[in-house]
Amino acid sequence: MLNIKVFDGQITKNFNLAEFKCKDRGEVLLNAAVIDHIQRLQSFRNWYNRPMKVVSGYRTEKYNEKIGGSKKSKHIEGIASDIALPDDFYEFSKQRRDEFLNNVKSKWIELCELDGLGGGIGFYDTFFHIDSRSKGKYKNGFYAFWDLRKNK
Repeated sequence: MLNIKVFDGQITKNFNLAEFKCKDRGEVLLNAAVIDHIQRLQSFRNWYNRPMKVVSGYRTEKYNEKIGGSKKSKHIEGIASDIALPDDFYEFSKQRRDEFLNNVKSKWIELCELDGLGGGIGFYDTFFHIDSRSKGKYKNGFYAFWDLRKNK
């Protein structure tokens, strides 16, 4: 008798492995670090208290190069996620947008620190990037941060 469990891809309450597939040919990376990242993302989602659309998860090296991603991108390791900004983000006042992004940054860094990581966070015009990188020496402390928004 075979004891087979069917895996539907649901990693956490709000995230399915399909959301993290490479946009090129649908490859996916699944290992302990990826699961850990997605579980941390679920903790973030619980705090965020609204749906989150993953616009980019895992990337193969070839696809990452094709779209101009960093050669050291954490997407290649499967421990980075780009999350779409809420639809009404640009209806917020500038002060509220800055407050929103600062809260996102603070919470992600807090969750990474709880797990002994540095974490990384970047802001773009239509999404924010969060990753589960190890601590390092960055100009902002032990975590990496960048803001590449044109519409500040």
